[in-house]
Amino acid sequence: MLNSRPFKKETLAEKIASRVEESIVHGGFQGGEMLPTEPEMAEQFGVSRAVVRDATRMLAAKGLIEVRHGKGSFVTHTQTEAFGEALLLALRRMEATNWDVAQFEQLIYPEIVALATRNATDEDVAAIQNAADRYLVQHAKIAAHGLPDVQSSEYQQFMGLWSEVVQAVFDATHNQVISLLAKPLIRLHGARDWQGLADSITNQERKFITTVIDLIRSGDPENARQQMEALMALPPEAVEALQKTAVAQLTTIVLSP
Repeated sequence: MLNSRPFKKETLAEKIASRVEESIVHGGFQGGEMLPTEPEMAEQFGVSRAVVRDATRMLAAKGLIEVRHGKGSFVTHTQTEAFGEALLLALRRMEATNWDVAQFEQLIYPEIVALATRNATDEDVAAIQNAADRYLVQHAKIAAHGLPDVQSSEYQQFMGLWSEVVQAVFDATHNQVISLLAKPLIRLHGARDWQGLADSITNQERKFITTVIDLIRSGDPENARQQMEALMALPPEAVEALQKTAVAQLTTIVLSP
């Protein structure tokens, strides 16, 4: 039996937003390109400027465009930033913790590295290595002066370099869904201030990244999966601290001597 509920009637603004959305998705507008002005779109679609304005708000809410006051509306390069912010907001409302994120990472990172081990090209490995080298140089500077304020430009640069490493690993899987998830997951991963490490945190990071790269080079997905499961394990002090810290916030982890 067919569902007898009436179809939802689209408003003029929704129809215009849908048409522009399809054009963006199918390459009619490229990332960074400016949309026609409000008067131009109103004339093109035969509607009022108020209708165009409502359609623009809908597109912006979906992360498809960015409205720059006094300049116009521009197509975003990707929707990952808007998606990441929406996901973070939803988790904050659920009072999620950094342990929720860490536990999820423990589940998916071994699988991602295993897939990268199977699919990565020499160019992919070189891209990961180059990103890692840049990140570790900045990491050493950060470690020498202490973790900066999370709102500072120095911290944003630091996290941007880490984002490049993770993105390169995710891209090496040659799976579009995985590649798209890199930045939203990075957005959820709060910084960790490790105290009481016998070795320096930079050396720990170097060992971790070097191991990941070696695993991807190995061509042995099953071993890569097992090794990553071990690498992602956290000491009890870290788990306890992560469980007490809100998602995406700085976690201070004090290790026992």
